[in-house]
Amino acid sequence: MSDFDPQELSLSHFHRRLRRYFPERYLMIRSDGAMRQMTLTSLHQIAALVVAVVFFGWVTYATAALIWMDDIVSAKNERIEDAREAYKSLLAEVSVYKQKVAEVTNALQSNHSQFAKLVGEEGDSVAPEERSLAEGLSGGEDADFLQEQRRYDREQQILMTQLTTLQQGMEDLSQARVLLTDFDGIELEMRKVVLQRDLALSQNQELSTRVKGLEDQLQNMEEAQVMLVERFGEMAQDKIAALEIDLSETGLDVDNLIKRKKAENASFGQGGPFLPLELPDINDSTFETSLGDLNDRLDRWGALHNLVMDLPLAGPLNVSYRVTSRFGVRKDPVNGRLSRHEGLDMGAPMLSPILATAPGKVVYAGWRERYGRVVEVDHGMGLTTRYAHMRSIKAQLGQEVGRGDEIGSVGSSGRSTGSHLHYEVRVNGKPRNPAVFMKAGKNVFEGK
Repeated sequence: MSDFDPQELSLSHFHRRLRRYFPERYLMIRSDGAMRQMTLTSLHQIAALVVAVVFFGWVTYATAALIWMDDIVSAKNERIEDAREAYKSLLAEVSVYKQKVAEVTNALQSNHSQFAKLVGEEGDSVAPEERSLAEGLSGGEDADFLQEQRRYDREQQILMTQLTTLQQGMEDLSQARVLLTDFDGIELEMRKVVLQRDLALSQNQELSTRVKGLEDQLQNMEEAQVMLVERFGEMAQDKIAALEIDLSETGLDVDNLIKRKKAENASFGQGGPFLPLELPDINDSTFETSLGDLNDRLDRWGALHNLVMDLPLAGPLNVSYRVTSRFGVRKDPVNGRLSRHEGLDMGAPMLSPILATAPGKVVYAGWRERYGRVVEVDHGMGLTTRYAHMRSIKAQLGQEVGRGDEIGSVGSSGRSTGSHLHYEVRVNGKPRNPAVFMKAGKNVFEGK
């Protein structure tokens, strides 16, 4: 959009920058022989960009999540395996502790039995009145007894220490069981994570399939667009060939007339603000070549169509008529001598309307000796038409007329033997056969 466009000036700075980076683009689609044009606005392009960014962001996130989840699963598996090994080690230690407790208990029971036996034997063999004396005299036996008692105390202390250690080991074992219980919950969570990972993998695969389908669809659209452009080019070429064949029958220099038409149109001038057309980048050389050929053919077709619209190819009468005298050499209807006839006599009822056969300007409207009442129209490019022997004239000198405008009525004025229209076509002042122009016009306007 130009900086001098009033619509551009009314837009905010944000909207102008938006249109600068996201200009409107056009897409031609052909369906069932018809061509449609789709407009991709700035908002459409931004929406497509956002969707693409979100899509690729999700793919990137899913991929990173998969890698991260694999690392977590591996770390958790290692921790679970370490915990299991620790649990097995604790179970082995507990078994050892149980064995030691059994050994110490058996030893304590054995010592206690021996002590009790020793005390029982001494009590039975010594009388009460002699026990105090024995105690005073038997210092060596008391020393042995005290030594044995100390050994029992030491073994009991050792046993208590081992029992304390065993109790601490049992507490550690209990904590290990709690830890293993926690790991069971962690393992359940990890299973959920693995399920989520599998779901993400499935979604990632599905999205990859959709992307591949969209890429294939885009490629098919590009190929269809190339075929569409080529088909339009062929259709345009067929139309050009048909028009050139029809115009060639008139004997006109078509290329020269197109140049003269462009020169006449250029004299009226052109203008308006410059609005640069931003076309999408085309990387396909085949498509670019086809599009260039299509543009050239459309330009040629447009030039021929504009030329046809200004050539006197229509018929001057819209009523039933009969050709009473053709173009060329004929026998004069008045004196019977051979003569040159520069027009076409078309017999029709009196007062039938006479129509201009092409747009132009009336350069003569009045009486002209043997022609009677005459109207001449200048169509530009050196082409003029003449309508003679009219009963009445409706066109005025200098009037601009279009194809099909009524300029008069059929009569028999001037040198005439009856009601008819004398119709001439002249190119650069030289007469041409009007029947050829009317035949070409029938092919162009009505189709073969």
